[in-house]
Amino acid sequence: MEAVRALFLKLITAIRLTRLTMAFGAVSDVWFVILLSRAQGSEVLAVGDAPRHLAAALLAGAVVAIGLFAYGASLNDVLDVRHDSTFSPHRPIPAGRIKLGQAIVMTVGALIIAVLAGAAFGTLALWITLLVAAGILFYNAAGKYIPAVGLVTIGLINAAHMLIPNARLSFTLPVWLVMTHAMAIATAVHILEDKRPRLTRRSVAAMVLGWLFWSALIVAVGVWRQGLWPQAIPVRAAVWPVAAVLAFVLVAQWKLSAVSGSVAAEKLKRYGAMWQALYGAAWLFALDYKMQAAWLGAFAICGFGAMTMIKELTGLSGRPIVYR
Repeated sequence: MEAVRALFLKLITAIRLTRLTMAFGAVSDVWFVILLSRAQGSEVLAVGDAPRHLAAALLAGAVVAIGLFAYGASLNDVLDVRHDSTFSPHRPIPAGRIKLGQAIVMTVGALIIAVLAGAAFGTLALWITLLVAAGILFYNAAGKYIPAVGLVTIGLINAAHMLIPNARLSFTLPVWLVMTHAMAIATAVHILEDKRPRLTRRSVAAMVLGWLFWSALIVAVGVWRQGLWPQAIPVRAAVWPVAAVLAFVLVAQWKLSAVSGSVAAEKLKRYGAMWQALYGAAWLFALDYKMQAAWLGAFAICGFGAMTMIKELTGLSGRPIVYR
């Protein structure tokens, strides 16, 4: 029994270090591109050296998304060990639940797994995976200390990792939405957690300019490849992703109305991750891929349930599991 409990506590420590409860959004973004590419048939994911079976493609996509997310989360704790010792002593490394050396091994291991999984989609996907990993390293080592740069970097990391399964994706509006969503969440979290350095008018202006530049570039690529919107789909179908955005705003306001600070930030990150799957389902439904939309919508429901369960379990690590 003691061995089982020790294994359980080690698992919880790994989940806390890698923040796997938040990796759900990363997986859903990659799965959205895989499902969309397979549904369209003409995209590169259906041919070449990419996994030929949908199940294999989804598995590889999940592994690369989770690997990159775990790499970024654990790298943050490894680089911030001194800061966390003073301001966040409950984190796994300063709390002594995992040694620094073990955390470094987990960080490198997660990166290697992500790169290997990314290589399953071809050479270009491998380079994009390495580019995303470099962006994560830049953010954790320097970008987060300059909010105007770091917040834009978060958006770009989220946008770029979507393209790992299919860098030639012709419909780029979903990529733009995920980038914007990630930047908005990161900005709100920065304010709610009162992170330093604080956002100033100058940094906000610089961040907005960065968002406008990359937004224009992403949209321009989509227009060059196929046009802003698929010709066979009526523009009124865009009401579905727009409704998903409005629904998130309403839910976020409702969930954050009674909390503040780090608690509010944690809730915002959790619901923001879940909503990325709902965005994907809304886009697929708008493009008339109803079966794929149903799959991703079901994944969103199951994923949110799993996130909630993991959150509850990790909250019990300091005492035995009992009926509450």
